[in-house]
Amino acid sequence: MLSITHAAIAVSAASLTFQLGTDNPLALGLALLGSQLPDLDTTTSSIGQICFPLSNWLEDNFPHRTITHSLLATTVLAAIALPIGYYFDHLVTAAVLPFAHAIACFSDTFTKKGVQLFYPVQFWAVAGSNPRRRLKTGGNAEYMVLAIATTILVFSLWINNNGGIFQNLGQNLSLSSTVIETYNENAETNHVYADIEGFWESDRSSADGRYLILGNKGKEFIVTDGEGIYKTGAQIITSKVQTVIGDESENILETLSFDDEQAMDELNSLKNKYPENLIVVSGELTIDLPDEIDEYAKPNTMKTFDVSSNKVSFDNCLLDQVIEVLDGQYAIGSVEVMVVGPVPEI
Repeated sequence: MLSITHAAIAVSAASLTFQLGTDNPLALGLALLGSQLPDLDTTTSSIGQICFPLSNWLEDNFPHRTITHSLLATTVLAAIALPIGYYFDHLVTAAVLPFAHAIACFSDTFTKKGVQLFYPVQFWAVAGSNPRRRLKTGGNAEYMVLAIATTILVFSLWINNNGGIFQNLGQNLSLSSTVIETYNENAETNHVYADIEGFWESDRSSADGRYLILGNKGKEFIVTDGEGIYKTGAQIITSKVQTVIGDESENILETLSFDDEQAMDELNSLKNKYPENLIVVSGELTIDLPDEIDEYAKPNTMKTFDVSSNKVSFDNCLLDQVIEVLDGQYAIGSVEVMVVGPVPEI
């Protein structure tokens, strides 16, 4: 099978399985690499020419489509890639490499010769009992497979760049009008939680858990786990959401106004006034030293503040982060403050 066909099949399979879009070039690159590694046992392949010393040694010591086309090689790749991915907190991304290798090996079972998939067992795995039905490298049937795989790849990249299958289908099912209505009917008197099944958009790792709902924007929720602020459909891609009504709460709305004065005085006063409450801030202020603000956001979290020219805007920003942003700043304007109390258990 041609290297481009291996690439199209493996990358499209990885894109669909791991919900990969063009925003994750590392994972797509690993899928491409994994699709080529089986042909490392021949010096005429693209990967063999790039890694000539290794491919030359493999070619001299192992028949083509044996050791490098086996599940043994997939296991070795997994044993190398997964610990590295775990160490760098990119386990799912790392898993793409052995996955793509396995897909490439399996796809070669549809060729006339097949592969020794279970090497060192001397058994040739071939899909289909009729040799005339098997793929010939560079034949018309392979080009048809290439066209289909490429179409699937383009489709999967498109849908994943737009949030993925879970978002496009799951959001409409999970965040139904009933879920939104439950929140709206109880938000003024009780803590309302979202029990979420889904994954983080950034690395596709699990985001399952219970979050406190701070508000909703259309059919999406703004939620927190006490450490960060997240938006469903953005940072968290949901496949299922259930609302849970918690204890009674007393939500207080206040307005903080600044007239070219130190922002820290008002903010610290607010924090001391409600020491046991969760406090979020929204609004826009004019500041004097915008260049001193670090716009770094924690991984997976919603960007809750933005600096533009001499203004800083907040969107459901936790009070502690507001204090960090406005430390040493003189401010003009006003912001809305939502005080959630008592402190909810998340």
